[in-house]
Amino acid sequence: MEKVRLGVVGVSNHFLKRIILPLKELDCVEIKAIASRNNKKATDFAHQFEIEKSYGEYQSLMDDANIDAVYIPLPNHLHAEWIKKAASAGKHVLCEKPLCMNAEEVADVIEHCQKCNVILMEAFMYKHHPQWIKVRDIIRTNNIGDIKYINTSFSYNNPSPSNIRNIKEYGGGGMRDIGCYAISVARFLLEKEPKRVIGLLNYHPDFETDMLSTGILDFGKCRATFNVSTSANAFQKVDIVGSAGRITVQLPFNTYNDVEAIVTVDSAIGQREIKFAPMDQYCLMIEDFATMIRKKQAVSKEEDDAFLNQKVMDAIFKSVESESWELIN
Repeated sequence: MEKVRLGVVGVSNHFLKRIILPLKELDCVEIKAIASRNNKKATDFAHQFEIEKSYGEYQSLMDDANIDAVYIPLPNHLHAEWIKKAASAGKHVLCEKPLCMNAEEVADVIEHCQKCNVILMEAFMYKHHPQWIKVRDIIRTNNIGDIKYINTSFSYNNPSPSNIRNIKEYGGGGMRDIGCYAISVARFLLEKEPKRVIGLLNYHPDFETDMLSTGILDFGKCRATFNVSTSANAFQKVDIVGSAGRITVQLPFNTYNDVEAIVTVDSAIGQREIKFAPMDQYCLMIEDFATMIRKKQAVSKEEDDAFLNQKVMDAIFKSVESESWELIN
């Protein structure tokens, strides 16, 4: 398969820590350029990681005819603008979550990408890891009975006022950064949408971003709950409890790429641990993205999922203001 020529829009810490090195090992993708509004930062990064081109502004990368697709790890408030500019330049787009700031923006960028005939994918890397495919298969085959509730915990402690996750104007806060995972995983596993939601958010006194966020998603016969925080001990876990058993995903989202992933299953015949060989979920996501591009595969399901996930998140924010349940319609 011919390699997809990839450009990266923004020199983010996330890209440095988790993606650049495994990305360079992939046979399906070649990183051709990186852009930053700080030209020296882009130049230094390109030199360090042997990237062919660097740009001191984002639009120059969009104008590069040798780029097939872009990865966008910019702050949340910039996603919609640069998704549309990338699509207008004929580039396929892999953009970090959440895709945009609200469902209206998501609908707008989806429509624009469809008009430009480019693929748009939201970077929920966890869904590409085999541990989650296995968990969903266990649920689909009724091995733990009817699902009664799902509980997600996800937290870290980030007190830095300069970090984009703590800047309100940039779309910071726990709901957008990690609450989106809790919403996504419940929808992914149950394969349906909640009927209504309610949320409770505590805000940082200085940053004015949500630092402790709680939600209940009502799926009818099943509920999903979550607690996420940007000011608590680093921790994450997902518990899925059914009428005949339960599943615990030990490290659900920031799954290490150099040790086994472990899922614990309790069922009528006893408890077992399912272990998965070390693998990089970001590589798996990018490989799937590249395959879609080369096969010109329709990704309306991916686009719909991004829109529906954002609708739930918007409803959580709305419920905090109304102090009541909000319907998902």
